[in-house]
Amino acid sequence: MSKLDLFPFLGSSKTGKLIRAFDWKKTSLGELSQWPACLRAATSLILRSDVPMTIQWGIQGWLLYNDAYCNIAGARHPGLLGQTVHDSWSEIADFRALVVKQVLDGNTVNYRDKHMVLLRNGEFEDIWLDINYSPLVNETGTPVGVLTILNNATERFQAEQRLRFAQEAGRVGTFEWYPDSGRLEGSDQYRRVWGVSADVVLTDTLLISLVHPDDQHALRPQPSGPPNPIAYLEFRRVDPVTGEIRWIARRGEAILLDGGVRRYVGIVMDITDRKKSEQALAQSEARRRQWIEQMDIKQIRHRNVRTLVRGLERDASRGRKRTGGLVMLAEMLGKSAAQVSRFAAEKPSTHIGDRIAREIEQAFGKERGWMDHVQWSAKMDCTESAETLAPA
Repeated sequence: MSKLDLFPFLGSSKTGKLIRAFDWKKTSLGELSQWPACLRAATSLILRSDVPMTIQWGIQGWLLYNDAYCNIAGARHPGLLGQTVHDSWSEIADFRALVVKQVLDGNTVNYRDKHMVLLRNGEFEDIWLDINYSPLVNETGTPVGVLTILNNATERFQAEQRLRFAQEAGRVGTFEWYPDSGRLEGSDQYRRVWGVSADVVLTDTLLISLVHPDDQHALRPQPSGPPNPIAYLEFRRVDPVTGEIRWIARRGEAILLDGGVRRYVGIVMDITDRKKSEQALAQSEARRRQWIEQMDIKQIRHRNVRTLVRGLERDASRGRKRTGGLVMLAEMLGKSAAQVSRFAAEKPSTHIGDRIAREIEQAFGKERGWMDHVQWSAKMDCTESAETLAPA
């Protein structure tokens, strides 16, 4: 015949067995048989939950908890069981005592990502918790204890923190957009990229209003087309106060949820500096091409060969040689100085043809067509020495 269970509310969990065996006479709770109905009901609730939960009873905060809480307690389990606020977690005793007082006054207290430094496994460690404190009331509605629901958010918090640091370092903002409901969420960096402060509610209508009128059509939702992915897009936004134009790059992906609900996730970056650099480079290239178009191939070749002659002369001067640049070039080409002077003098009597141009390129170890390129800016006299022009 099985023994009658006098305290079925404790169930059969590991912590329930510890509570059953604990000497509660040394606490203000008294023996299990003396526990009030509200305490029994609350204890039964937490012991049957797979979420970390505790009860702190009375102003002294006598501690009860369930199996799931053991992971938070670490090596301090089972020593925490039946201890007061000041004895259980002494390193945060003042904080917990204040919370117990507030909740026994009838208040609910909530924390998200509450940072604590706890001695859990023989050494202090940082931990972040999501905590909800609610009053436990007796038959008359008077708060007599504190029901606590906890979540160890350390891994999530640290992962989000690392992601946030990476986003800020890379100036990348992230977003989630639900076009069917209009819900839009963005990171702090996302708001900075768009120039939207933290107190402003993000909406797709607001963001489109900030986009340059000529680019707005590209961002408006399309009624048809493939749902995946959001194509890479570059567009301009206009600061509504200063009128400043900044460039934004966006890339993302569309995800279909249950019931056909669409969810868009992606990133944005401010690419204004890159766009300015590209524009400056394009303008420089346009000026270079314009200058080239104004010159013919004969002028380009003569300008380049004169630059080579000046470089050779500087090289000879450094070596304290009396040989001129024309003579040195003639030696490199295996020609007489008179022959070279015809096309390499300041006022040539003939132009450099394809054959001579190719011979010069071979002598200097350059690729075919090198003499036909604009080697240096039209406004700059070459300062490059013959050491860098001569073949290796």
